[in-house]
Amino acid sequence: MKILNLNLHFFPDSIGGATVVAEKLAWGLVAAGHDVTNIYLSRAASRQEMTVEDTPFGRSVALNNIYPTGGNRFSSPLGSSMISEVAEMVQPDLIVVHAAQSLGVQDFLRDRKWLSRTKIVAHDFFWSCIQGFRTLPDGSRCTRSIGVANCRQCAWYPGLIDQVYRENWEILNHCREVIFPSEFLRKGYAEIFGREPDNVRVLSNPDSAELILPSDAPLPPAPGQAAHAAGKTVYGFVGGPGETKGWGLVRDFMALAEDPAAKTHVVLFDIGRTIGTPWYPRKSTEAVTIAAPYHWTYAAQALGQIDVMLMPSNVQESFGLAAREILALGGKTLIRRSGALAELEGYANVVVAEPGQDAATLASRLALLPGHDNKTWIPTTVEAYAAQIVGN
Repeated sequence: MKILNLNLHFFPDSIGGATVVAEKLAWGLVAAGHDVTNIYLSRAASRQEMTVEDTPFGRSVALNNIYPTGGNRFSSPLGSSMISEVAEMVQPDLIVVHAAQSLGVQDFLRDRKWLSRTKIVAHDFFWSCIQGFRTLPDGSRCTRSIGVANCRQCAWYPGLIDQVYRENWEILNHCREVIFPSEFLRKGYAEIFGREPDNVRVLSNPDSAELILPSDAPLPPAPGQAAHAAGKTVYGFVGGPGETKGWGLVRDFMALAEDPAAKTHVVLFDIGRTIGTPWYPRKSTEAVTIAAPYHWTYAAQALGQIDVMLMPSNVQESFGLAAREILALGGKTLIRRSGALAELEGYANVVVAEPGQDAATLASRLALLPGHDNKTWIPTTVEAYAAQIVGN
């Protein structure tokens, strides 16, 4: 089968959770024998309109010199024309759209020939919210009805016309399938639009922690390895230093690790380095390791020494990949009931941070896991996810 796989970013410019899913899908499709072409926006300036190269994830087509702005978030005639050019050459049997902002996907999908072949993986609220996260300027969850008046004071972009919502609804309602990674997103879309397309399915993102590099590939020591060998409990964190990701509670765990008697250690994965802006310019200490970001192809190794993944987000998470990856490895996770993270409650090795509980209390609760009456987490593999995408 010939497949077009569209996402804002793609390998080697791997940024964001949707990119992880897009690359995992491409890997699984290639492994299953499909002809995969991936389209994304390059962040590098170029004299060429497009750059084509072969990757382990199939053919990649970088659209050059298109930079995401508020103005082209939902409409990019230049991006649309380039996608159409590639589509005409490839003649795909299936088109999969992930994070679509600034690509010109809405313009491209006005052609029903392509829309009827398209499956949309809605990783966030992009198709129903101008900034994608339903978050008010003060960080609280947005419960406003969509429309010009309510969206004019959006946290990211000013104003929005109802035409965008109408066009997005038409795309969702007439594409081949809309896939939501979580029940939280499915219900959120139905609440926002007041209705739900008939072509909806909830399918978990591939959340198994992978190690697909060649067996002889050199890898650095896993972050936290020395602390783990010393008998310490190692906590990991992949969010940023902001309260939307629960940074205050993470800081409490870092302070706890400063006490030798606690026998704990914290690993901060500095994802900010992927965009050239480190989040944690400080150096590692006996209590805290500042680690480089990891590509999903060796997540099993990078997370192999993490006992507990901290994900106490205050923002409404649409999936919560890091928490699920650590569960797939048999580790534990600390969450808040934020968006799709609430769907993890009740599984073994999951602790929900209740209001007022400090790091020491939560560490004690985590030490008691797993419980006897909890459900067992079953991860979604790359192979299973790819088969589900092409099989329905």
